[in-house]
Amino acid sequence: MNKKIVFLVIILAVIGVYGLFYVGVTSVLMPMELNSFESELNAMPQLPVINNSTINGIENSASDIDNYPTSMSMSKSQRTEMANQMRNSNSPPSGYSNQNFTDYNNFNAISALAYELTGKGTLSNEIDNLTTITNNISYLNNETTTINQKSANDLENGDNKAYAEDLRNTADNIKQYNNVMTNLKTQLQNIIKQLSG
Repeated sequence: MNKKIVFLVIILAVIGVYGLFYVGVTSVLMPMELNSFESELNAMPQLPVINNSTINGIENSASDIDNYPTSMSMSKSQRTEMANQMRNSNSPPSGYSNQNFTDYNNFNAISALAYELTGKGTLSNEIDNLTTITNNISYLNNETTTINQKSANDLENGDNKAYAEDLRNTADNIKQYNNVMTNLKTQLQNIIKQLSG
C-alpha cells in the first residue's frame, strides 16, 4: 500500500473511533447522567438543611454561658456523664451528609474528561466544580466531629468560656454547611440544564 492510503486509513479509523466515542457520550452517558443528577437534586434535603432557629438557639446558648457562667455549674460527675453522652452520640447534626465522596468524585472526573473531549467544556467545568463542593462537605463533616469532641472535653473540664466558643464554632460550621448545600443545589441545577440542552 502506498503511504497516502495508509495515512488515509489511519485518519478514517481515528475519526471512526472518535465518532463512536462522541455518540456514546451524547446518546448513552448524557441521558444516564441526566437521570442520575435529577435523582440527586430530588433527594436533597430542603434548604436550609439546619434552620436559622436552631442556629440562633446554639448562639443564644453560647451567650447565656458567657453572661451567666453559673448556668453551667454542675458537679464533676454530672459533667462527665453529659460529656460521655456527647462523645457516644458524636455524629454530625441531622441533615449532614457523612459519606465518603471518593468514588463519586472519581466518576465525575471521568465524566468531565469525556465531556471535555467531546467539546462540551462548560458541562465539563460544571461537573468538575462538584468536586470542590463535595470536598467542602467532607471538610465540614470532619470539622464538626472535631468541634464535638472538643465540646465534650471542655464541658467535662468545666471550661465555660471554651465551651461557649465551641457552640459558636458549631453555629458557624452549620452556616457554612447550609451555604455549601445551597451551592450544591445550584450546581446540580446548572448541570441538569446543560445535560438537557
